[in-house]
Amino acid sequence: MALHRIRRISAPAAECWPPALPAARRSGIESWLTDPGSLTQRLRRSSARFELRLLRQGPARALRDEYPLLGLPQGRKVWRRDVLLVADGVPRVLGHSVCALSALRGPWRLLRHLGVKPVGDAVFTRPQTRRSAMRVKRLSAAHPLLRLARRKGRAREDALWSRRSSFVYGGTPLWVSEVFFPG
Repeated sequence: MALHRIRRISAPAAECWPPALPAARRSGIESWLTDPGSLTQRLRRSSARFELRLLRQGPARALRDEYPLLGLPQGRKVWRRDVLLVADGVPRVLGHSVCALSALRGPWRLLRHLGVKPVGDAVFTRPQTRRSAMRVKRLSAAHPLLRLARRKGRAREDALWSRRSSFVYGGTPLWVSEVFFPG
């Protein structure tokens, strides 16, 4: 599979997470939070055994701050996917992706058939895909993604670093958030 360099675009005005820099400099994992390449490929290269554990995929509610990014009213169902990226038997990243359900009949129809394939494998093989600027946030214990990471990935921390960006294909965004486990 050929990976393409994805063109950068600015983050939409509705994005409320801060820009990756300078926030990522305080994290201790700056290179992971700001890497514009495929996180999946990086994990595959740095581990002997890579695995994706599918936690959820299908119609569901988005996070409250994702609705403005998708241009949808609060509470509307979206396509949502939550996964654990596991390297050498240890959960390393919680991946969370959302897009409008209508996108599954259009530009993002390939997402319906991902199964246990990473979203990154789909977006980085399409040369027409554009990626928004990376945004970084330290999630607090009250954040839904941190609660999910604690339940499914057995994270014990009260705060975890995360990043978020959109991949735009055919004019339609797919938002991807990644929560990084310690270590």
